Amino acid sequence: MAKAKALAGKSGSKYGNKAPLKKSDATKPKKAKSSKSKVPKSGKKALVPKEVMDAMKENRKEKMEKREKQQQEKRDMPAKKRQKTAAAPKEPLKKKALKQVRKAHDNEGYENITKIKKLWEKAREKHIEASKRREIIIELKKLMEGKIASLMFKHDLARVVQMILKFGKREHKNFIIEELKPHIRDLAKSKYSKFTIKSMLKHSTPVQRNEMFKSLSGHFKKLTLHSNAVTVVDTLYNDYCNSKQRTEMITEFYGKEFYLFRDLLSEHLSAVLKVHPDKKDIILEELFKLSQTFIEKGLTGYIVVQHLMLQYFLHAPGESVQELISDKLIEQVVNFVHTKDGSKIAMRCLWYANAKQRKFVIKSFKGHVKEMSINENGYLVLCALFDCVDDTILVKKTILSEIIENLDYIVMSAHGRKIVNYLLAPRTKTCHPDIIEKLSCGDNNAMSKKETSVRSQEILTYASTGIIENFSQNVQSLLMENATCLLISNALLNVNCDITPLLHALVDMINADVDSVNEQTVHIVLRNTLGSTSLQKQFSELLIERIPMETFKLWLGSNKGAFTLWRILEHKSADNSSVLVDGLKQFKLEDFPESAGKTKLADFLAS
Repeated sequence: MAKAKALAGKSGSKYGNKAPLKKSDATKPKKAKSSKSKVPKSGKKALVPKEVMDAMKENRKEKMEKREKQQQEKRDMPAKKRQKTAAAPKEPLKKKALKQVRKAHDNEGYENITKIKKLWEKAREKHIEASKRREIIIELKKLMEGKIASLMFKHDLARVVQMILKFGKREHKNFIIEELKPHIRDLAKSKYSKFTIKSMLKHSTPVQRNEMFKSLSGHFKKLTLHSNAVTVVDTLYNDYCNSKQRTEMITEFYGKEFYLFRDLLSEHLSAVLKVHPDKKDIILEELFKLSQTFIEKGLTGYIVVQHLMLQYFLHAPGESVQELISDKLIEQVVNFVHTKDGSKIAMRCLWYANAKQRKFVIKSFKGHVKEMSINENGYLVLCALFDCVDDTILVKKTILSEIIENLDYIVMSAHGRKIVNYLLAPRTKTCHPDIIEKLSCGDNNAMSKKETSVRSQEILTYASTGIIENFSQNVQSLLMENATCLLISNALLNVNCDITPLLHALVDMINADVDSVNEQTVHIVLRNTLGSTSLQKQFSELLIERIPMETFKLWLGSNKGAFTLWRILEHKSADNSSVLVDGLKQFKLEDFPESAGKTKLADFLAS
């Protein structure tokens, strides 16, 4: 009994190591025992015979000796030979040969394609002789004849054709164009051959180009909606089409009935609506759907697409335009700013966008402000932004900071100066009437809540300090240029900060160079500044205080200098004007050359 209990304690169960049989198990047939020999319960392995152990040791010893021998040979070998031996491939040659066989089996005409590629590699070299290149092109023509269209869908072979179009004679170019002309629509949709079509347009004659246009005519709408073919359509529209062809292309997007009467219409929707005013809703609906597709596919960077979208923006009611201005379009506004039609769309996006969308647009301009400021279309978008965005702090941090940082570069550009003048004095005589007319389209938009005067003053306050600091440091270079000298007088008359640093810099520059007063640009700035009621007293006093009497004496010898002296004294606003009057009376004016300025000054001193 005790023995049974001990056995039960070891097994952890009253049944020992085995679980009790269930009824269902009892009925099952017993499996046959495996023929494999069981490992002894003690866990000891079976002993290996001595002969086998000796053979294994001998084999291991031989392997170690062989490895040591190889290592010793490597050590004894010279370094250069060792590198060559280490780098020499064993298997790749076989693999390469197999690869060539497989390619030749899978691709029909593989040998021919390989020859074409080798010849192209020679012909595309920069320093190859023209005569040798022509010989290679003739050979390529023979190899490719009748097969060009099938080869065009591979990137390297498409480049072979582009090389022939670029360097070949007229006959070689004609051969390529004539063979590809029937396949131009399919090739335009290919990732690689679209570049060949653009090259064909560049190197073709006007007659050939017209034939290519006719082969694409009627399919422009489909091709423009294709991500690859749109580049071909855009190049054709922007670089090669005449007015009649552009009209034919654009009217295709208005609907089939307009395409049939394209000879009587114009590419601009306003002219089409004069002839068919009753079709306005149909055309706008079509343009709305197209614009949504362009936005979804990210095709808004193309000029032909921008022209079509602008027609919708110009003629659709405000509610419909706001419906089109989605977050997806707002993300792409930066694509519009550098073209004529695109900049008009970008301005309207700003006018119709809500505060959140405007914030996103401003942030997307970060890093592009410098280029936009000097671009013939981009600067208008920035002016429109200053006119409508209420969040002037964001404008200061993102836009104005970049303008001030690059002010030296921006003021050297004609369009950049327009931006600076607009910041200093918006919608005044310093702005061209055409600019004011374009920007006035966004006045009284529903999304801007601040008063225009309040907004412009806030922006001017943020920009003023940076402008004065920059102009003070570069006063000499700005004064000596006709285009930039007016910026100084405009800044002095309009900024909302302390102008003393700029006035001091201006006076010091004139004092250092006595003859500078006779320069037309300097004379204009002095005339404008001394003629201003707000600046006359301060500037006159500064000139009398900082410029010695000997310099004033030299000014009497020139017409411009004498006029400047008369303007300093004319209104008697300076507290120290008596110092200048007493000093001038010491000189005999009769000793100086006659001039209109001297006469004016003499009359004043005599009165």
